[in-house]
Amino acid sequence: MNALFKSAAALTLALAAASGWAQAYPTKPIRLVVPFPAGGPVDQTARALGAKLSTSLGQSIIIDNKGGAGGLLGADAVAKSPADGYTLLFSSAGALAIVPHIVPSMPYNPQKDLVAVTQALKVPAVLVVAASSKYKTFADLKAAATGDASKINYASAGSGTTPHLQAELLKREAKLNINHIPYRGAAPALTDLMGGQVDMMLVDIPVVLPFIQSGKVRALAVTNATRIPVLKDVPTVGELGLPKAEAYNWYGMLAPARTPPEIISKMYGAVGAALRSPDLKQQFEQQGVEVVGSKPEEFGPFIAAESERWGSLAKAVGAKLD
Repeated sequence: MNALFKSAAALTLALAAASGWAQAYPTKPIRLVVPFPAGGPVDQTARALGAKLSTSLGQSIIIDNKGGAGGLLGADAVAKSPADGYTLLFSSAGALAIVPHIVPSMPYNPQKDLVAVTQALKVPAVLVVAASSKYKTFADLKAAATGDASKINYASAGSGTTPHLQAELLKREAKLNINHIPYRGAAPALTDLMGGQVDMMLVDIPVVLPFIQSGKVRALAVTNATRIPVLKDVPTVGELGLPKAEAYNWYGMLAPARTPPEIISKMYGAVGAALRSPDLKQQFEQQGVEVVGSKPEEFGPFIAAESERWGSLAKAVGAKLD
């Protein structure tokens, strides 16, 4: 009985120590890994969010761009990091819901080696053509892209990327006959779109919005369920009779598996508060994206559902990582 009492007391002290450690977190800078090169929309979002978190948590948030293999390298680095809350991942859908289905083997399991913190943003895509394009509406484009005589091609940021699969989803739902031209990133794809080398492109709204607003490209449809305030004159795919073509990219934070629940909870609260701050909220609204801030227990199943959805499509169209 005395031994049992001592064991219980030791366990109580250990739990108390762990709880106190979690409450003190963070006591040193946090490394936020972005599995893509600097300058892209995921990186820009991470930096804006990191600045807010640094202020609220009282520690520096160090953005670590670890690009390569569609986000796989950065996500793998976080999955193999100590589960102490000081190395976190800020990623879009690709590394978590698409890449696992299009590579021969995975060095990590997104469902087992990472734990969800929060989905930060929902990022609709927009279908665009060059400003000089003869296609003024989606109906014009569809008429040209229907039937065996179609010579319409579309650009993407690369095989197996979210925009590639969003375009394939639209192709399937609208019964388009269009040919895929993959690029190494959205920037060169947009350059060729504006130059008339390709006919159309689906791309995350923040990436292309400045070009729409400056009149360099024309928006024909958004993949959102409702109209986007900054693109209020652009119809949704649902309005065009294609509700199953609704599709989004998304950005979210994850941590290595076995990270203490108290730390996950603290980071979820801090990110949520940052997302609700008036300046960040306004910034994201002006970019055409939607603040989400989902709970960890919601984000995990969401990733699993997205993985099933995009994985099946990626396999169906034979997507491969460039």
